[in-house]
Amino acid sequence: VAAAAGLLAVELAITGALIVPAAGAGARAVAGWLAAEVAVYAAHVAMHRLPWLWRFHRLHHDGAPLAWATAWRSHPVDVLLFALAIAGASAAVGGGLPAAAWFVLARRAWAVVLHANLAWPPTALDYVIATPAFHDRHHREDLPAANFSTTLPILDLVCGTYRRARPVVTRAR
Repeated sequence: VAAAAGLLAVELAITGALIVPAAGAGARAVAGWLAAEVAVYAAHVAMHRLPWLWRFHRLHHDGAPLAWATAWRSHPVDVLLFALAIAGASAAVGGGLPAAAWFVLARRAWAVVLHANLAWPPTALDYVIATPAFHDRHHREDLPAANFSTTLPILDLVCGTYRRARPVVTRAR
């Protein structure tokens, strides 16, 4: 039974065809991205709220000024949890591993922008897509944790974790 479940999980992750067989590859990829967004959001909130996960995630929030390299400063446990959330969510809706891999690549590239210490003013765009101003608020240690979304602030709005971005001030290094 365990072997059959393992093979089924591999099939789902590779093709996604057993979950959404009638949907085209593009629709499954979009579903995989949206599911991965929700899963990453949930994992990120858990990393901030559960002490045993925070002890790993706090490496990313080390108090140093935001810089593009901050996007890459993560504990291996964080990396593993995010990868499992992304692959599992994508597979669950039929997105498969290719959709998950594209999501990871796009997420990593956007994370560099979010952490780049840009003087990005808060705008209405902060409600549509995560911006450097939106994410800077997430890293504010003097305020309660908020703005956990990777790219879709609607998740924070719906879940009550959205906080208005403040002007980003480029910090001295």
